[in-house]
Amino acid sequence: MTRTARSALFLIGALTLFRLFYGAQLGLAWDEAYYWQWSRHLDLSYYDQGPGIAYCLRLGTLVAGHTHLGIRLVPIIFAALGGWLTFLTTRRWLGEAVAWWMLLLLSLAPLYAAGSLLATYDSPLVICWIVALWLLTKLLQEDKPALWYAVGPVVALGIASKLTTLMIAPGVLLLLALVPDYRKWLRTPHPYLAFGIAVLGLLPYALWDKQHEQMFSLHIKTLSQRHTDAAFGRWFGDFLAGQALFVGPVVWVLSLWCLVKLKTIVRDEKSRAFVLAFTLPLLAVCVWTSLRSKLEINWPTTMHLASMLPVAVLFDRLWREGKRTLPRITLGINGFLCLLAFFPGAPGALGLTLPAEPFTKLNEPYGWPELMTQTAAAGERLKAEGREVAYGSVTYRVNSAMAFYLPGQPETNGLYFNVRWDNYKLWTDDKALVGKSLVMVNDVEDEKGSMELARQYFSSIEALPPILLTRPGYNKPVKRWYIYLCRDFKGYDPKKHQDGY
Repeated sequence: MTRTARSALFLIGALTLFRLFYGAQLGLAWDEAYYWQWSRHLDLSYYDQGPGIAYCLRLGTLVAGHTHLGIRLVPIIFAALGGWLTFLTTRRWLGEAVAWWMLLLLSLAPLYAAGSLLATYDSPLVICWIVALWLLTKLLQEDKPALWYAVGPVVALGIASKLTTLMIAPGVLLLLALVPDYRKWLRTPHPYLAFGIAVLGLLPYALWDKQHEQMFSLHIKTLSQRHTDAAFGRWFGDFLAGQALFVGPVVWVLSLWCLVKLKTIVRDEKSRAFVLAFTLPLLAVCVWTSLRSKLEINWPTTMHLASMLPVAVLFDRLWREGKRTLPRITLGINGFLCLLAFFPGAPGALGLTLPAEPFTKLNEPYGWPELMTQTAAAGERLKAEGREVAYGSVTYRVNSAMAFYLPGQPETNGLYFNVRWDNYKLWTDDKALVGKSLVMVNDVEDEKGSMELARQYFSSIEALPPILLTRPGYNKPVKRWYIYLCRDFKGYDPKKHQDGY
């Protein structure tokens, strides 16, 4: 093993140890708690996305219990494996020095770094994408047709985690078409059979959707039409800014510039084709979508696994030529953003004060013990009145946080008063709640008038004083927690006040 490869393994090992230690201490983000709830209700698929992350979390909690580490264990292992396979794949196309730079850029890309720790459905998506690219690289460079039948199942698993994995298919097709030596595969049945295996990943969605009144299809349709009434191009700037945050502002600008100058930066024809094939299709879809409607910041995640490759080539060349200012500035900026992402309490420790709103996501894991202590106390107050108590919310995020952090990790209940459905619609037995009293909690005061509407379905609703959770270093509360004592639920029709999918 070369010195560079050993250095890569050392970096991956050090990062993995940090993630295991830090991941065991850090509170959960909203979505992590939600996916943990998925893992407690294993199914073919879910209202929001495929089942991949649920089974990963179930495996992790079997090993390490229903803890922060149990939830994050498998994603952390995936991150370590993904880093090594990215190094190996890059080494095959562009050489070992560039592979080291690619690993470094990937490790310091702010939201990739965060995603290597947090348990979201991007984790199984990314590892399946990376494994598929590694297998594809081996089969093309070593002329091994049998590996097509490994690529197919891996892509199927990725599709069953997140539908974005489907975009690997046009990438493969474009790569085969761009390189004359690879066009022979288009005249064989192998890539088409592999694609047939891959699309089996859609089967869990289809079966679940059929069993649940097309809830998933309706949800996806709703997502694709969000904010389409806005002016054409309204969300394009948000897309560009989001990706600058994802991989770092300098890296993102350089990625786009390198695509334009690709022929002069990446001199090998096959390597250029690899970059273009796994960047352009997803980039085109995301640009078009962002011109029409809002695009979530993480949707282009896998695109950067190829788009950053020319940046790694550029940095390797500059470093060897002694022109090290740009790489150093870039790594410094990304390092600072990563530190802020992992340690959002640092500004307070340094005596700084930042605006709270831009850092809302970073502060999600903060303050759960204090909030849940007061939530549990509200439940005890209702029990002291001789009432049978349940916990619930009109949002999946609050329901999931309560389910994880309340004593005994109870099941919580979704109630739909002027809010859209989520998977709690299937987990909540509305009829079993009749006659019970609920501790209802929201993180937005009377979201969409939900609690005012709820008054007609309870004998009384008492709003407790709101909890405004502050944190040193931020000019406003980083969380707001609104607790309502809702006595004697009368029952309702959840479809009556549903606000879409």
